Amino acid sequence: MVIFDCDGVLVDSEPIFLRVLHRFLLFAGASLSHADCCRQFIGKSKADVEIYLEEQGLAIPADWPDAFYDQAMIELGRDCKAVDGIREVLQALAQSGIPFCAASNGLRDKIEFTLSHTGLLPLFENRIFSAYEVGRSKPAPDVFLHAASLHGIAPERCTVIEDSPSGLEAAQAAGMPCFAYSDTDALPPGRLFGAQPFSAMWQLPALLGL
Repeated sequence: MVIFDCDGVLVDSEPIFLRVLHRFLLFAGASLSHADCCRQFIGKSKADVEIYLEEQGLAIPADWPDAFYDQAMIELGRDCKAVDGIREVLQALAQSGIPFCAASNGLRDKIEFTLSHTGLLPLFENRIFSAYEVGRSKPAPDVFLHAASLHGIAPERCTVIEDSPSGLEAAQAAGMPCFAYSDTDALPPGRLFGAQPFSAMWQLPALLGL
């Protein structure tokens, strides 16, 4: 089975979330650049943002996270697109009879919204897993292990496609081989957690042996 992260792997939503998050953090009194925000929070959860604010001695705004998610959903609806080449990868998996699913740190509503907006949702019917529903978020392996368990597939027979250090660490902790997707330099070798990097989705079918 192939397990896909959602943001940044299936849908090009990560830059949208990060730019909204950066504005929110500046409003809360943080002083960090957009580049630093991207490096620190790619693939991270709501709890990680709250920990950061507490460590910086900043108050967590009373309307967090509702105001953030409301604005993020507006901008996702306007700007979100499927990652180039991912539709062809999913079609190749389906034609080969290889099961696949989505497993994300995001809220289920957000995952379904972005997949629906990009036309990918029908390919993931009943095969979407949110870390919010299993306890611990990535870098804990819970959501990956939960997805494998429900499909009756051993972790070592699953392959994870990720784009963030926290997701790569989760795959390693789950005992699952992993490919690290990044079309930038956001994933230096020291943050790959043993994953094999690739830079374009057209490369993935060959990496998966399709």
